[in-house]
Amino acid sequence: MIQDASLNAFALPGGFIGVHTGLMMAAENESELASVLAHEISHVTQHHIARMIEAQSKNMPLTLAAMAAAILAARSNPDASMGAVMGAQAGMVQAQLDFTRENEREADRLGIQRLIKSGYDPRAMASFFGKLQRYGRFYEGTSPAYLKTHPLTTERLAEIQDRLQDVPYRQIQDGPNFQLIRARIAALTGTSREAMRYFDGRSLDVKRPEDRPLFYGKAVAQWRHGKLDAAASTLALVRTLYHPNVLFDSLGAQIVHDQGNLSEAIDLYRTALHHYPDQRALNYGYIKTLLDAHRDQEGLEAINNRLSLSRSDYHLYDLQARAYAHLGKQLLSHEALAESYLRQGNLTAALDQLQIAVKSDDGDFYQNSSVEARIREIKKELKAQNGKKSDRSNLSGSLTTP
Repeated sequence: MIQDASLNAFALPGGFIGVHTGLMMAAENESELASVLAHEISHVTQHHIARMIEAQSKNMPLTLAAMAAAILAARSNPDASMGAVMGAQAGMVQAQLDFTRENEREADRLGIQRLIKSGYDPRAMASFFGKLQRYGRFYEGTSPAYLKTHPLTTERLAEIQDRLQDVPYRQIQDGPNFQLIRARIAALTGTSREAMRYFDGRSLDVKRPEDRPLFYGKAVAQWRHGKLDAAASTLALVRTLYHPNVLFDSLGAQIVHDQGNLSEAIDLYRTALHHYPDQRALNYGYIKTLLDAHRDQEGLEAINNRLSLSRSDYHLYDLQARAYAHLGKQLLSHEALAESYLRQGNLTAALDQLQIAVKSDDGDFYQNSSVEARIREIKKELKAQNGKKSDRSNLSGSLTTP
């Protein structure tokens, strides 16, 4: 999930899928959101990204050769040369678009199958894509980013609807958290004042089922705006409307923390973690509260327990760096920050932190040796990356040299 108000979703190499919060807000039910996920999952399973990169690499030499010939021809006829350059670029773009459209149709077909097998309403794909298309038609200047990366033609939408003709209708009920998360997104969008206006401008009634998630969103908005007593009161009302939920436990502990009752907040986090041990928001909140209460050794134990399960979570290394700093262990603090930067892909910042760490006077022989070895690894990786950039620059320069 990416906190961004634009309507977009995308697939990346390695099986990663991103969904903007704006798209989730546009989905009126869980099946509509699932239809986008099913489509993106199909891009991954069919290796569309890898196949597109391969197709581009095959076209690239021909396109570069055509552009090079056009540049050389500029000496005799500059106007004709510019037209040739544009033609070469347009040819490559058109080939890529044709390839993409075929991938989109395949992802639609397999996405519908995935929706059926997973128990969601497959008709949600047609309804949601149709909604996006109508939005783009009426607001051309601000058409959804999803349509720019996923070209949706009238023929493609008709194909989706045609595949659904023989699928029997089933009414699918949303999961318990879907509307709660949408309300939370609304509460975290824009400034805290704007979020308050969003909920205060509504006449909410606990007797209306569609309004109940909005009371949770209102509690989040009140907490975010610093109205802690009002947030606690609204959350207490929400708890009477729902079964126990980790979202409520997390917000309740955060409100108590911000009220300054750190010991009580720690107890609330521990109770919640007993029921939801793997919930990341609870773990982050628990660790932060321990550090705020200057119980740094307990915080480190909690951090190390989480790192034993997930070494890729850079937030944990940020918290670890803070705990070590509180304890006066500068080498370990900077080393933890370096590990955080590494997991965010920022090798230069990681190298800077390690060089600061090695200059600290509080590390033993083994700790210093570990940091120095890490520095050598990063320098080697940076050199390799710079070599690749240099090769690309040389290729680009050779095409523009008369």
